[in-house]
Amino acid sequence: RIRTPWTDRKQCPKNPRGSEAVCTVELDPRFQPGLKDAETCTHLVLLYWMDKAPRNLVRQVPGHGAPGGAQHGTFALRSPARPNPIAMSVVKLIGINGNKLSVVGLDCLDGTPLLDIKPYLPTVDSVPEAVCGWRQSKA
Repeated sequence: RIRTPWTDRKQCPKNPRGSEAVCTVELDPRFQPGLKDAETCTHLVLLYWMDKAPRNLVRQVPGHGAPGGAQHGTFALRSPARPNPIAMSVVKLIGINGNKLSVVGLDCLDGTPLLDIKPYLPTVDSVPEAVCGWRQSKA
């Protein structure tokens, strides 16, 4: 589970970089050995299940960033409302204590189920020339 200071969706940051809050990722103790060498990573990719998000929206008007209130397809958005509400964040690893990781860079409710942890690899995961066309055209 992921432990954050947010218990209501309105409290959550709109994106993972919207807060500097230190959050805790709690692994089942049986998976603690899987953290070997994770402390050598400055950043991790967390995949999590937005279990409180609506799952029936295929088009949405984003609460921020859509010029003129334009609708966009769910798969062109980072909204938690989607058929399978899998979310991801690149988090800064602050430290590991046993089966608990302290991280910065989350946008989910307290108690959100964790799906996976992967190392962030800048040589593989960073695509500086990437664009999202509809966001570039906003006024």
